[in-house]
Amino acid sequence: MRISCSQLAVGLLGFTFLGLGVGGPAQALIINPTFDSSISSRSDATQIQNAFGAAAAAYESALSDSVKINIKVSWGSVGGYAMPNGALGASLDPLYGYFTYAQIKSWLTSDAKTSYDSMAIQNLPASSPVGTKKFVLPSAEAKALGLISGYATGYDGYIGFGNGVNYDYTPGNGITAGYYDFTTVVAHEIDEVLGRISGLSGYTPNWATPFDLFRCASGSPSFSYSAAAYFSVDGCRTNLGNFNNVGSGDRSDWASGPGGVDAQNAYLYPGHTSGLSAADLIGLDVIGWGWGGSPGQATTLGAANLVYVGLADGAVPEPSTLALVAAGSLGLWLARRRRQV
Repeated sequence: MRISCSQLAVGLLGFTFLGLGVGGPAQALIINPTFDSSISSRSDATQIQNAFGAAAAAYESALSDSVKINIKVSWGSVGGYAMPNGALGASLDPLYGYFTYAQIKSWLTSDAKTSYDSMAIQNLPASSPVGTKKFVLPSAEAKALGLISGYATGYDGYIGFGNGVNYDYTPGNGITAGYYDFTTVVAHEIDEVLGRISGLSGYTPNWATPFDLFRCASGSPSFSYSAAAYFSVDGCRTNLGNFNNVGSGDRSDWASGPGGVDAQNAYLYPGHTSGLSAADLIGLDVIGWGWGGSPGQATTLGAANLVYVGLADGAVPEPSTLALVAAGSLGLWLARRRRQV
């Protein structure tokens, strides 16, 4: 079974960065959800909130950045946009932009904390691998990079879940046949709020993201919507995961099928649980989040050495992503919507 996927891109007023080195309370990552009345009024509100918290805790325990990420959580809509019936989940990110490759590379270099960061930066090409495209930064990632206050109180993202879906909120005891693992959907959408998104929303993208710097195909950087691309942080030598290039599914997701085992796969199938792989955490690490390669991470790269952490073990991912782009100085609203069949 394949899940429909939609994406919306909207341009809004630009934001102003506060600069590198903005201080905040010395504490670990906090993912702070605000559940609106569309969730709090439901009979299963406690189950929803507990499952959301379990997925958030996986990231909080793995990532070391001392920032607070504020997420508005809704049912049947995301960021005020209605979701189609049967959509599993969606995310909406405020994005800062536009920036040059030199700026992004400089910020990633200044923020380097781990061996994966060092490897990734050393292997970035001298010229931009996305050509003349400018870059945008999700709000949460800008916090991780120290470009805005890590404890700013505005929303860093919006997550919504759809009507007309049977969710299982307790993956630890297995997923009921015909039901979807809610914790997996939450984990997938949180990852996208944290910055795992691509500018490849179609064949003619308008912008790129830092995550796009680590797309490769046939041993070289690739910024192509249709390419059989893979994730690599060592100059395209090691393939850490194949990106989805099927239909209109997100190009930041992994290629997947009914036997998939990663929360970041492009498609979710009922009756399965999932996990966050080390490749997922490496992906966040190299775009600004600190991950030390634990627990259980092997010292060498390669799919055979990647481990699953933080969630119940199992198989597969999401339904839809919406990206909100905040860029420019005109209050111009530009919208594009696409739907996978």
